[in-house]
Amino acid sequence: MEVKEKNGRFMRTDASMPLQVLKFGGTSMRTRTTRKAVIAHIKTQREKAKLVVVVSAMGRFRDPYATDTLLSLGSLKMRKKEQASLVSIGEQLSALTLCAELLEEGISACTLSFLEAGIISDQHYDYAQVKYMDPSGILKALEQFDVVVVGGFIAIDEEMEVTTLGRGGSDYSAVLFADMLGLKEAIIYTDVNGVYVEDPKQQKNARKYEYLSYGSMLALHSRVLHDRCVVYARDHHIRIYVKGTFSKEEGTWIGS
Repeated sequence: MEVKEKNGRFMRTDASMPLQVLKFGGTSMRTRTTRKAVIAHIKTQREKAKLVVVVSAMGRFRDPYATDTLLSLGSLKMRKKEQASLVSIGEQLSALTLCAELLEEGISACTLSFLEAGIISDQHYDYAQVKYMDPSGILKALEQFDVVVVGGFIAIDEEMEVTTLGRGGSDYSAVLFADMLGLKEAIIYTDVNGVYVEDPKQQKNARKYEYLSYGSMLALHSRVLHDRCVVYARDHHIRIYVKGTFSKEEGTWIGS
């Protein structure tokens, strides 16, 4: 598989290989038990395509490797550059852990470091702006493996220093990887079964949207997806399917 540069960006020249981007959040990655559901989805989707799997750090605050837990180990006196390096450990560990478990299941998988993943940003370490993307590392890995696991939320600058993409950055990473690979959709798995009119954790009979436009999704100010993810998907015509990790229910499509 080859890539070529066009208008300052690298593009895939061989689109014959079916590819999908899947993203799993911190609650999905939290424990070995929750990751069994992640692996089940990967097995199902692998029947259709080779996969790029984007993962968040495992769990939430007070879980040992969650982003906020790692931040609490640092200091406000640290430079933002150092804080970015500290929190990047969470996504890297999450990717390596899932890769190991996939290999145990007999799935052909590898993980890429942030240096290899191909998202290049400026030097705003806590809310970086993406400058360009290079899919060559991912495409090379996909020639040898069925599943490539990458950490979300993290990029690198042109001096090979770690940067972060802001809160909700793993959702943003998912649509970036989809765009990088010339895909027009990404599947984002979360702890709810889609996007709801009311909070389903508080309203037992909350109604779920089957479809939302990008504008309607942004107007909801929902915590299910970060606005930066939705705006990028809108501007680059990438549909998002939000689906529950722990359910077989249909999710919510977000698109034009």
